[in-house]
Parts: sequence; structure tokens; C-alpha cells
Amino acid sequence: MTKEDIIRDFFDAVLKGESKTYNDHNWYTSSGLRGHIEGQSKSKYPYLTKPLSEYTIGEVKAFQSKPRDANGKLWATGRYQIIPDTLKGLISKSGLKDSDVYNKANQDRLGFQLLLNRTALNNYINGTAQDSLANLQKASLDVAKIWSSVGVPYPVQGSKRAVGKNESYYSGGGDRASTDTDLIQTKLRELRSRLGGKIDEVLTETKEKIKKNILPTILIICVMAFAGYMLYKNVKIK
Repeated sequence: MTKEDIIRDFFDAVLKGESKTYNDHNWYTSSGLRGHIEGQSKSKYPYLTKPLSEYTIGEVKAFQSKPRDANGKLWATGRYQIIPDTLKGLISKSGLKDSDVYNKANQDRLGFQLLLNRTALNNYINGTAQDSLANLQKASLDVAKIWSSVGVPYPVQGSKRAVGKNESYYSGGGDRASTDTDLIQTKLRELRSRLGGKIDEVLTETKEKIKKNILPTILIICVMAFAGYMLYKNVKIK
């Protein structure tokens, strides 16, 4: 199993109650929350004229800044269901820019950063915290605080009310947990064990792969632009 496969296996478990693809999204209108799952839903956010993953991060942020009117405000986006304030906070930490495309590679990069942003979660999966039940549960609570479909590991004060084990941290506002905390704890232990405390290296490797993929594209664009210029120049001279 490669590092990418290990990370993907973890996220498949965590996100099973959140999204299916990198183009999934939901949005708030004046009448409430609506959602789109690629390949299953007929409706999508009205302002989207192409798949979500083909827009730049800046364009996604602009959609997330619109009012909750008849067309609505884009809310949770992509594979990791990133909401407006979270996306804004992740950009600088992940090294991305508004001009970067909100594609699979960059969404994965943002997803890794979500894990690293939470202290207990980061310390556990990177092996800097002892592999104890208490630390494992703290890490799983961090996961539940990121994704509302994941249940909390023990009774705790949630964002809106007191919640019990396997309830959503955000219960009380329409959110419900569909993923059992025991599954997440199993996956956290596997992630820690399989990566050997190297999850931050995966983020670094992802950055390098993105750079390598971008360079050939830039070269092609430059060659095409030069060819176009020469063609224009020849036509003009004639």
C-alpha cells in the first residue's frame, strides 16, 4: 500500500457520510440548504456552468461569499466538504493561492491540511503523542469537530448542546452523525501505524507532485503562445 492509498483509505471511512466526489457541494438559499452529489443529483448550485473542480480557489471563495438569496451561497464544497471560513484559513497554511484550481490534487492537499491543523489529531497520527486510549479519543474528537457526520467518542459539550457518544458534535442544528467513532478510531490507529508518523511528509510529497504536473502544462502553454505569435507575425507581414 502506498502512502496515498493509506491516506485515501482513511478518508474513505471519514467521509462516507459527507461526500462521494470532488464535485459534490451544497448551498444555502433563502428557502434552506440544498445539495448536489455528482452522478446522483439533477440540480446543482445555479452559478456553476462547469464541474466545481474546474474552478479556481478564488472563484469558489467568491461563490461562498454570495448572499443566501434565490440562487444562494455556496457552502460545503468538494470531497472534503470545506465551508467558507475554513477554506479561507487553509489557503496560506497549505501554500496554495486563489489562482490555483480547486482540482483533485489541491483538494487532497487541503484535506491533509485539515488534519494537521488540529493539535491532538496531528500529534496522534504523527506519533508525537503516546498511543493511549485518551490520546486516540482526543484525536477522534478532533475528526468529529471537522466533519459533522462523524460521532464524538464520549459525552461532551457540542457546538449547540451537550451530546453523547456517536452523536454529531454539531447536533441541535440539523446535523446528525452517521459514522461510528469506533470505526474512526480504528482508522486513526491504522493511519498512525502505517505511516510511521510521517503524514506531514505526504503533504510535502503532494506539493512536489503538483509542481511537477504544473511545469509541463506551463511549457505547453508557452510553446503554443509563441507559435501563435509567430503565426500572427507572419500573417501580418504578408
